[in-house]
Order: sequence, then structure tokens, then C-alpha cells
Amino acid sequence: MKTLKYAGRFLMRSKSYTIINLLGLAFSLACCIVLMRYIHRELTVDSHCIDPQHIIIPLRDIDGNVHPGSPEEGWSDTDSAYIPENKIVEQCRLQAQQKDNVKYKNSHYAMNIMAVDSTFFHFFRYPVLTGEARLTAPDDAVITRQYARRLFGKENPVGKVVEYYGKDVIIRGVIDEPGCKTLLRFDMLVSYNLVKQWQRMDISLKRVLPGVDLDEINQVSNVFKKDKNGNSIRWKFIPWEDFYWENAIGHDDDYDSIMQFGNHTHLYILSGVAILLLLVGILNFINIYMVFMMKRSKEYGVKKVFGLQRLPLFLQIWLENQLLAVVALLTAWLLVEASQIPVSQLMGERIGYSAFDWQISLGFLVLLPLVTSVYPYIKYNYLSPIASIRSIASNRQSITIRMAFLFLQYIITILLLVLSLYFGKQLNFLLSTPPGYRTEGILRAELFHENNNHLVREEETDRNKRAARYSYIKQQLNECPYIEMWMNSRPSILRGSSFCTLLNDKDTRLNMLTLFPSPNFFHLYDLKVLEGEIPQKFESWSDYKIILNKAAMKAMGYARMEDAFVRSESPLWITFRNGEMEEGGTKLMPVVAVIDDYYPAHLTQGVKPMAFVVGKEDVSGDFIIATKPGKEKEVMELLRKIEKEVYNTEEFNHSWLTDEVSDLYSEDRETAHIYSVFALIAIAISCLGLFGLSLFDIRQRYREIAIRKVNGAGMKDLYLLLFRKYIKVIGGAFIVAVPLSYYLIHIYTRTFIMKAPVGIGIYFIALLVILLISLGTLIWQIHKAANIDPAKIIKSE
Repeated sequence: MKTLKYAGRFLMRSKSYTIINLLGLAFSLACCIVLMRYIHRELTVDSHCIDPQHIIIPLRDIDGNVHPGSPEEGWSDTDSAYIPENKIVEQCRLQAQQKDNVKYKNSHYAMNIMAVDSTFFHFFRYPVLTGEARLTAPDDAVITRQYARRLFGKENPVGKVVEYYGKDVIIRGVIDEPGCKTLLRFDMLVSYNLVKQWQRMDISLKRVLPGVDLDEINQVSNVFKKDKNGNSIRWKFIPWEDFYWENAIGHDDDYDSIMQFGNHTHLYILSGVAILLLLVGILNFINIYMVFMMKRSKEYGVKKVFGLQRLPLFLQIWLENQLLAVVALLTAWLLVEASQIPVSQLMGERIGYSAFDWQISLGFLVLLPLVTSVYPYIKYNYLSPIASIRSIASNRQSITIRMAFLFLQYIITILLLVLSLYFGKQLNFLLSTPPGYRTEGILRAELFHENNNHLVREEETDRNKRAARYSYIKQQLNECPYIEMWMNSRPSILRGSSFCTLLNDKDTRLNMLTLFPSPNFFHLYDLKVLEGEIPQKFESWSDYKIILNKAAMKAMGYARMEDAFVRSESPLWITFRNGEMEEGGTKLMPVVAVIDDYYPAHLTQGVKPMAFVVGKEDVSGDFIIATKPGKEKEVMELLRKIEKEVYNTEEFNHSWLTDEVSDLYSEDRETAHIYSVFALIAIAISCLGLFGLSLFDIRQRYREIAIRKVNGAGMKDLYLLLFRKYIKVIGGAFIVAVPLSYYLIHIYTRTFIMKAPVGIGIYFIALLVILLISLGTLIWQIHKAANIDPAKIIKSE
């Protein structure tokens, strides 16, 4: 107890250094806590899943198009039972019906729906708020709390009837979101048995016995084989815990709103920032702590003469560090709480409190004082009493060690600053580079909310009403003076593409992105036609024409459009004539037009060879609308009016192309902003350390300064004298940080086809910022020291 009081008394006596130390450590810990909470949330996605290691999901790969699926659907002529039945404990089938809609009281509501087996809740745990979480009957449904409030208000949802897929379903229960982040983001669950056959591909989940060897199974299944349609297909089985990180999956219209996936690279970047910031904080803490330990060197020497043992010495140092760590951690959590809103905007989501917060707090309280106590204990335990009794504040070795710690701090700080400048430059490069197509005023809106299951029988009156609704929507769009043009199309410039293997007339194979648009697609997006013309007339709905982009022509070895002929390895379309199935696209077809290249995805992926299988416009729920400049608001008002008149609702899924393009770079934007913010915090911590060190060092040189002034030293000489040591530290740290940052940038961008050049500018800006802020931190103390009265200093000494 006496040791604790003594430690507290000493910390209060050295208020200036204690406050500097606390602020530096608190800022560092607050940043680490924010980043560690985000990283932990990413690493514990779907922790509500029961036994995620042994829940297996199959991934189907057809010509490079990877999607979760079910081998039992008959996509392959080969034996699909890769996992023996006796190894399967339980199965569940899923249907991801994203951006769908339900009907309630003659109003349509947009929502994400999952059609699942009754076993779904054997695989995932969800908090049940009211009713039951069961899907035993075909008309059962379970709704989420958030959407129940949106749909039914304050009324009890249990027992309510809504219409979905042409059938009535009954709400049996309301579930809440689990405490963890989830991969599946649905608004309502319906029974898989609601209809006999869904229009989308099944996803099957299997719980297997612990002894199942997935590597052995994948050696057999993950090999391309031909299916009955000539497609190259293979299967890969992965545990559910790895599904979130499966970046090979085609993240397009099928999954973009109902599923979310992680990025290991992004997590590595954030982990690196957290480690660097923690290092800056710890180095700063040890350095400043050693500064005010200097004042006690004589005290420790005297105590060692009188028999001070190792354990009491360590306890005293450890208790002082423990007190500082406790106060710094409390301050850090206050900063975390106060910054929740800006942090949630920076990180893209709000992270609630959990048991992990206590774990990281306890970890810091236990480990941090031990780490920061090691060096001071070693130094003063093994220092002889005579050396301790002597004043070692100006000892060359002590100064060198302090400067070395500051040197390491500045290496990390400059490294973070350079990386933040490059990430900002890369983001600006991505956003400012023209994508090669029109982006302004392009709206994608789901206006036609109808049942797409052709197996559901429909009365003639219902078909007529359905056709009338579609005609009315088209008429309103045609008559709108604020719309330049529109098309009814599922594929858009950034969505709906897939990989197909095409061959030229010499049987050269090329796996390329393929879209199935209508002729209006090219006009609406202002795509430049280099050769030929966009076809406008088609004999039938199965009459398709081939268009290639410039990159595809080059990859296929064609210099002129007249020489270009391509075909598909597997059918591009299937039609029925006179009761017989006909496959199209497998015979050589002439290329009717060549368009200029554009970037179909993230700019870093570069231009890709693309094929366009152009045909008649098909009926789809999605309308892509090109608005006149400045008339976006009026068009949105018209669309809400149409939805109100046709479906008695103003809700409909929509997105502007400018936002979709911006979303492509959301992670780049997040990385740039995170590095910028935390680089500034690292600079602040380093400057606090610089302030504390200079406060001690310059005061130790007051007598030297006074003597120099008596001997005729001018202000310029004194400024150079006091600045020189710190300039060397900053310059040396910059020299080390430059090649290290260049190497890290190279590692990060080595797979990018398009990237911003590094350039010398970011290094010049980083050096300038560091010099201005650091020298600005020193200027007050140096100015004060250079203006001292020599007589007073020499007299007091």
C-alpha cells in the first residue's frame, strides 16, 4: 500500500510528463480499440452459426462463374454425391430471393427473402422476440424485427397474412438480429415448400461428421468436367466459416444485397495500422516515462546502497505504469464513446459493445504495464549505485537511447503518413479516371413487381391485368419529358455479366465477360462504336447478334470486323421449336459491331475482353432510365407516382449509377480515410513525445546556453544548436521510412493493372508536414531557451 501511495505521489509531482504520457497512450489505445473491435467483428462473422466448421456449402464453378449451389440439382452428368450419405448429419436448402417484394393490404413492399427448409434454425440461432421460429408448414413465414415494424407498425405481426409468389403466407414469429455480424441479410424467411420449383438455383448446406476430409473430397470434385450442355463445371466444398472470405464468388445481382462478403487484404491493412499505432504509443510511453525516471536516479542509487532488492524495485516501477495504464485506458474508452458517430461513418458500420471489450481492456491492463516496465527495470536494476547517484540526465548513453526511441516513433509516423498520402492519391486516381461510359443521370429502378415463377398457374384475367400494368409503366416513361431514353433490362453496365468460353474461327479459346443486352444498352450508356452498327431488327426472340469490344478483338487475333467470327463452347441460349429443344451460339457467328473498351468493374482490374450477345428487349422488373441533366428529382417523383398508382406504394428498389460506381471503391475510400485519420493521430502522439523529450533536454542545457550567450553566441547559433539533434532524428527516420513505405505500396498494388504512380510528391509532402508540425512543437521551447537571461541561469546553477 505504501508503494502504491509513493507511486501516485511521484506521478502527481511530475504533472507535465504524466499528462503528456497519459494523452499519448490514451490516443494510441483508443485507436487500437476502435480497430481491434472492427477486426474482431469481422473475424467472428456468423458466430451464431451452430458448428460452422462442419457445416459445408458447395461452390459451383462453371467457366469461371462461381456461385453457391447444390450438386443434387442435376447440373452435372457425373455422380454428384461427393459426400457419402452416411457422413451427412443434416441438410438445409436455401433460395436467395433478393430484391423481391410482398403484398400486404394491396400494397407492395420491397424486401430480401430467403426460402429455407424447416431445418434452417438447426443451423443458425436467432433471438425469438415473439411467436415461434418455425417453418414446418408450406405457408409459414418468419419476419425480422426491423421489417415487422416497417410493415405492420406497432401491431403484433404473428398471424398476419401477406402475399408472396402468388400465395398467402402466415407470419409465425419475429426474430431479432444476432449479436454478431451476419453474412445473410434477409428481411423474411418463408418455407422452401411454398412452391414446387423455384426459379433460382438452390443452395444446399450440409452438416457433416467431424471425420469428413474436405481436402480429399475436393481433389475429386474440384476438377473441370463437361455437363450435359457442354459447360465445364467443377465443385468445391468449403466450411461455412470460410464462406464469408470467398472472394471468388460472383458478387452481382444474385447476392449483392442479401449476402455480404469480407476481404482479408482489407483486414490485414487495418491490423497493420493497429500494430503501428500501438507501437507508437508504447515507444512514446516508455520514452517519456524514462525522462521523469531520470529525476529519481540518485534516489534509486541511495536506496540500492541501503539494500533495495529487485522485487520492490520492479513493483514500484510496475505500479507506476499500472496507474498510468488504468487512467489512460479509461480516457481511451471515453474517447471511443465520444467518437462513435464519426467512427461509424469512417468504418462503414456501428459496432456495439460486447464481451470482447472487457477482454481487450483486461489484456491491456495486464500486458501493457509489464511491457512498459521491462526496460526501466533492467536499466535501473543493473546500474551500479555509484552511476545512479551521479546525475545521468545528460549522460551520452541515455540521450542516445531516448533519441533512438524517438527515431523509431518517427519511422512509424512517417510510414503511416506516406501510406495515407498514397492511398488518397490512389483513391483520387480511381474516382477521376473516366470509366468509358456515361454515369451521370442513369437510374436503375425496379418498377415491375410481378411473380416470375412461370410454373405458377395464372388466370387469363390476371395475365391481362399484369400486361396492362406493364403497358401503363411503359406509357408513363415514354410520355415523361424529363427522360432521354429508357430500357427494360436485367443486365446493366456493372451488373449481370458472366464468363463464357468463346472460340474464334481457328478454335482459339478465350474465357471472357459476356452480357446479354438489348440494342438500347449501347446508346443509353454512350458506348462508342468503332466498327459496324448496333443491330436494331431481330427475326425472333432467339435471334442474337455478336458484338465484341476492342480488347476482345485483339485477344481473338482479329484486326478487322469483317474477319471476325466467334462461337461458344456451350450453348449461349436455348429455344424450343415444334416441341424440340434447339441450342444457339455453338456455331460460328459474324461479329456485327466493335465497341470501344470500358472498365466493367473496379478500375484496378483494367480493361477486359468482352462479348455482347444482343437480342430483343425482354420483360424484366428492372428499368434503366437516362434522365435529362438536372431533372433527376422530377423523374423520381414520377416513378413514385407510378408505383403509387400501380402497386399502392412509393417503395421500390433503385440506385443511381454514380452511386454504384462510387460503391466499387468503398473499401479504397475507407482505407484512405482510415490511414489519413490515424496518421494524423500518430503525428500527434509523436509530437507529444517530442514535446516531452525536448522539455526535459532543453532545460538540461540551460547552463550551456547561458555560457554560450556570454561568449557571444547569437540567436541564430542557438536555434541551430537546439534544432540540430531533432532534425537529424527526423531526417534519419525519413530516410529509413521511404524505402519501407515504397516496398509496402509495391506489395499492396502488385496485382493492380491500373494504379496511381507513387511519385516523389507524396514523400516531399510527408517530409514537409512532419517538419512543420514537429518543428512547430519545438519552436516555443527553443525560443524560450534562446532568450534566457544568462546571469540568472548561472547564478541559480
